[in-house]
Amino acid sequence: MKNILVSFSVVFGLLVAATIISKPWVTIQHAEPIMVKGYAEREVTADQGSLTVKISEKGADNGEAYKNAGDSIKTVRELVTKVLGEDVEMVELSSSLSETKKLNEKGNRTNEVEYVTATRSLRVNSPNVNDLESLSRKLYDLNGNGIRLTLNGPDFFVSQLDEVKIDLMKRATQNGRDRAEIMAKSSGEKLGSLVSARQGVIQITKPNSTRTSSYGIYDTETIEKVVKLVVTLEFKIGK
Repeated sequence: MKNILVSFSVVFGLLVAATIISKPWVTIQHAEPIMVKGYAEREVTADQGSLTVKISEKGADNGEAYKNAGDSIKTVRELVTKVLGEDVEMVELSSSLSETKKLNEKGNRTNEVEYVTATRSLRVNSPNVNDLESLSRKLYDLNGNGIRLTLNGPDFFVSQLDEVKIDLMKRATQNGRDRAEIMAKSSGEKLGSLVSARQGVIQITKPNSTRTSSYGIYDTETIEKVVKLVVTLEFKIGK
């Protein structure tokens, strides 16, 4: 009989201990916030573009090389104006001159100048992004006319990016809240107030691209782009 009483006391003690332990455990779980990620994206069209033309021309001396580069720059300016209009913005960048020395019979450089190369660069800025894209192809064709040029770009940008970011933040936050409510209801709980919110970096990619970067991406190669944003939200569970 004594053994039965001892066993009953042990079992009863374990049940009481389990009850005491389990109640705080449930309370702690309910106090933990739920974390979700919200996502939004938006298709945008670039409304600004930039293109840099680099001219390199040779001459017997500095004056001749610089004049030849100037003549080529003039031809480029005329083509740019013809394609993009009179009000197009053109900014001439830095210029440089470099000498190439003659080789002797042993293939070593001497102090005698063989020719001078003049390099001049011109940056073109325009909101006519479609015309700017076609301009780059026409500029390359000038190489066939004996003008030595290389292009950097065109690069395409979105000027009203702040407005796009605000729209994405609103929609990504709502998307995250909708996900949190689904998770809470599925667990038989009620979604509480927002505890914290963190915005991820903006990703501006080509259409249908899956590229991401922890520093963000800004694609400048395409006129049509997709802007993406992820936010991380924490909500209370319960009242």
